[in-house]
Amino acid sequence: MDEMNASPDILKIQELEKIARQLEPSPELRKAAREGVIDYTENFIDNIETIPAFVEERKSSEILTNLSVSEAPTSLNEVLETLKTGLDVSGLNPASGGHLGYIPGGGIYYAALGDYWADITNRYAGIFYAGPGAVRLENSLIRWVAELVGYPADCAGNLASGGSIANLSAIVAARDFQKITSEKVEKSVIYVSSQAHHCIFKAIRIAGLGESVIRYLPLDENYRIKPDELNKIIQEDIRQNLIPFLVIASAGTTDVGAVDPLEPIGNIAKKHNLWYHIDAAYGGFFILTDYDKS
Repeated sequence: MDEMNASPDILKIQELEKIARQLEPSPELRKAAREGVIDYTENFIDNIETIPAFVEERKSSEILTNLSVSEAPTSLNEVLETLKTGLDVSGLNPASGGHLGYIPGGGIYYAALGDYWADITNRYAGIFYAGPGAVRLENSLIRWVAELVGYPADCAGNLASGGSIANLSAIVAARDFQKITSEKVEKSVIYVSSQAHHCIFKAIRIAGLGESVIRYLPLDENYRIKPDELNKIIQEDIRQNLIPFLVIASAGTTDVGAVDPLEPIGNIAKKHNLWYHIDAAYGGFFILTDYDKS
């Protein structure tokens, strides 16, 4: 359309389009940015064997506290230097071969390339119509995991972004399936270990169950739930006209890596018609290894 004859609205849109295109770098700029980031990460990988697993916080890390944000561009070299001195120098280094504590692990190179591909293509996976290939890929992965665990063919699930969202989703599902409406919350009972991850308790509050009864179960010398004690406590709560509805076990706790006696707890949950949730964010994929199931 001839700009001389364009309406003010069209001209405004064209002006905004020019501004938006500044976010789309030219092939030359993309190449320079990509090579700069690759050089940085390759240097990190090449020196990973000598980088400490933990470094005390340094004064230079304060640079991110006072980082200025503006519309003015910053060179890639300056950005990488800021990350190197302010973020990548102190605290935990999970990729280090000497890192044996806590949960976060080092990155996987091919997974990083997969993330890069996913971010560049930005395929939408929210609904089948918009992204059938992405949804099929997710469903295939869910079926694979389900088969590993031994779930029935008609089971369902979803891929969560992390353990916190996974636990929240499970607790909300338990609440709704067990029909724990607002008037029942104060008499509803949740059974959990004191070793459970803190996101469990956040999820309970977010799900509107903060006023429910929380039973911290007795643990054995290995920090595992005692099934017999669980059974006794449930029976007593039933006698008190409470509503036992959810028991939460762990396949690998954050602090000590304890795996609760999952099958006996499951049998008790089934016996009393409780929803049984296993937080397996840490140790669920122990199933891929040879381990002593006793």
